[in-house]
Amino acid sequence: MRGWADLLLCSTVLVAAWVRTPVGAIARNTVAWVRDTPREDVLASFRTTLPERLEASIASLPGLTADTLASAAPAAGGWTPALRTAAAAHLGADTVTTLVGLDAQDPEAALELHTIGATARDRAISRARAAGAVAPETLDAHARYLSADDARKASEEVSQVLSLATALELAWPVDPAARISSPFGERVHPTLKTKRMHEGVDIPLLVGTPVHAAGSGRVARARTDGVNGMHVIIDHGHRVRSAYCHGSAIHVERGARIDQGTHVMDSGNTGRSTGPHLHFGLRIAGRPVDPAPFRRKLPTPAALPRPDLPVLQSDSEAVSPPASVAPDPAG
Repeated sequence: MRGWADLLLCSTVLVAAWVRTPVGAIARNTVAWVRDTPREDVLASFRTTLPERLEASIASLPGLTADTLASAAPAAGGWTPALRTAAAAHLGADTVTTLVGLDAQDPEAALELHTIGATARDRAISRARAAGAVAPETLDAHARYLSADDARKASEEVSQVLSLATALELAWPVDPAARISSPFGERVHPTLKTKRMHEGVDIPLLVGTPVHAAGSGRVARARTDGVNGMHVIIDHGHRVRSAYCHGSAIHVERGARIDQGTHVMDSGNTGRSTGPHLHFGLRIAGRPVDPAPFRRKLPTPAALPRPDLPVLQSDSEAVSPPASVAPDPAG
């Protein structure tokens, strides 16, 4: 009997190793190489996904446009339309009025009061102040003084609502009508011929097209490498970052504070790319998120060309270049 139990245990371990570990991914890729079939992304086994609740909140968002947010009630104190939309998606529409009543000027405080109550929050703030923390009233400053359970709840509700609101306030870096040639998600890489996660969207553009910051923040990276080419990464706060890759020129420096709409880069064809385009990526809490649902029809700066220009293929399409680029209705 013991022999059968050991055999079952070994079989379970081998199956788990084959399916869920990097070693298994390498072995599967070896088999795929022998059979001459598409290979997968070995690094996928190292990646984690968004928290389920945040992922569900993003999926529940309607197709937001500037008109949708503009039609919402004006900002009540610190509660912008994006913040109210994020709170409604994450906590329920009926909760928003309660939150505004708790603190109309400081949404973070209202969210924390709703989540863990005033007693736990005040105690953590007092401890943070005694320890000499800067701005002890902020969650980042006093989170370490919360109990493990309260800290988890604050992360799930406060941090995730603020992250979602920050993402909702981002603009599209180029003309929102420009076509997306390769969407976010798993695909067979056009040059590596392996199955990989495409952690952003590709937007075919002529070389030299101005690329603007999707939101205000700090430039976390502005450099060149062999994969991303000339690229810029902007930290927008609340664990939200945007990335702009394959440029032909960079116009900002690492560490700089910039505003939404700042000209950060010109599009190009550098790095691992098969045609002029912009790879635009969005990360929330360190995880890649599809930026397409956050695309809104914001006013386009006059400097941005309209999408009726001839464009070559992007790094996701090995096809003949179209005569013109039509607006992409999928968003």
